[in-house]
Amino acid sequence: MYSIGVSTFENIKKNKKIEEFKSRAYDEDPLIYEFYDDTYYYHKVKREHDYELLDKRNVFYQDELLQPGLEGDILLTFESPFPTAPIIHQMLSFWFGGHAAYVTKDNKIVQSTGLGPDGLLSLETMINVVFHQGYDEEDYYEVSAQKAYNYWMVKYRDENDAQYKVYNKYYRNEIMAVRPKFRSEDERDLIINEVSNNLDEIIDKALYNFTFVIKSKYKYYCTDLVSRAYEDINKNYDTNYNLNKDGFIVSDYDILLSNDLYLTIYKETKKDGIHVYYLEDII
Repeated sequence: MYSIGVSTFENIKKNKKIEEFKSRAYDEDPLIYEFYDDTYYYHKVKREHDYELLDKRNVFYQDELLQPGLEGDILLTFESPFPTAPIIHQMLSFWFGGHAAYVTKDNKIVQSTGLGPDGLLSLETMINVVFHQGYDEEDYYEVSAQKAYNYWMVKYRDENDAQYKVYNKYYRNEIMAVRPKFRSEDERDLIINEVSNNLDEIIDKALYNFTFVIKSKYKYYCTDLVSRAYEDINKNYDTNYNLNKDGFIVSDYDILLSNDLYLTIYKETKKDGIHVYYLEDII
């Protein structure tokens, strides 16, 4: 009951944060584009807070409106990767969320999924990984942290995919991007560079943490990876990034609701098309 109460409270806070962000969209007509035979509505959101005005970077890579996030940003979705599994899908989406990824250079992302090259979970691999000690230096199990192209807003699947009936051709119906708060541009560049370099060092060798509740030095699940990526740099800077306030399993709620991050992009799918709310460019 306690867990249900906490998740319900976090869900309310999540919705309030999103609605506050959307409420700052300009009343003027949105930008309208056709991508992949769908209509996209882009709503500019006014920058009001000091941290939004301080970081003058745009929120899309090279101003391409299908490439969310710049280096250092974090992508989130609260929709689980198991939409065809009744109850499990709803429980995971409500309690923890779906996925998180760190945006790095050149429109790439760093993520930890636990899925093999075929996109499936393997019970045998899971058991072997749980008992594996240290890094998987040769990436033998093929479930290590990986660097991939940023697929979060482009065409992702076709009609043959089992998830197509739920998520259509895109990765998820709802996604968002958040950005850390920085005190200066110089600090921002130093921190982002260190975070990205640290993540580069664990790609293809840091295994997925299938135990979740047991923290591991050498294993990460998706939200844990992006949370620790920022928390690990606190020792080298006068910073106190905390993306896991309760210190338990890191959920998408923990990241979205962290006081050290702010929303930059919110994308949702409606009957009339895909609506994207994004922080306005600073000229």
